[in-house]
Parts: sequence; structure tokens; C-alpha cells
Amino acid sequence: MTWDAFSFAEAFLTQPFLVVIGDKVGAFGAYRDPMDIYGRAGAKEKELLVLEGSSHCDLYDKPGPVGRALARAVPFCKKLLRLTPETATAPKSVAAE
Repeated sequence: MTWDAFSFAEAFLTQPFLVVIGDKVGAFGAYRDPMDIYGRAGAKEKELLVLEGSSHCDLYDKPGPVGRALARAVPFCKKLLRLTPETATAPKSVAAE
């Protein structure tokens, strides 16, 4: 038996879903596969961010592409978690009380 990450995407990927990819097409499907899974995901809340001029590997550690990805990911997560400045603060430590 083998694992196919794309099987049942419509049924299993129902949670909020953000896909970030670079628009430089690589040799191993790093552009095609995320586009496919985004289209098939059953999530009602899903977004696709295609970073112009970036490759899959640029998203590992290059400040420009990573910064642009985070600029979209942070608000996406805050919205879904319903974070406000009041609720986003770290809880006080028990030892500090």
C-alpha cells in the first residue's frame, strides 16, 4: 500500500487552507502540485498566493519571498483564530504570579 497525498483532498482538506508557491516552475512539480491540491481542497476558507519571481526553494530562507509569504500568512491565521491585540498577548506565567 502506498500513500497518495492527493487522494481524497476534497474530503480531508476541509480546514482553512493557505497555499504559498513561487511562480518559477521547477522540475519536480512544486508549482503544478500545489495548484492542483488548492483546486481540489474541500475547504470553504482557502487562499492561494503565487509569489512572482520566486521558486519553491526561495521560500525556504530568502528574506524577500519569506517576508511576502508571512505578510499574507499572519493575517490569514489571525483572522481564522480571531486574534485581536487583546487576545494575542501571551498569558502570564503561573510562576510570575
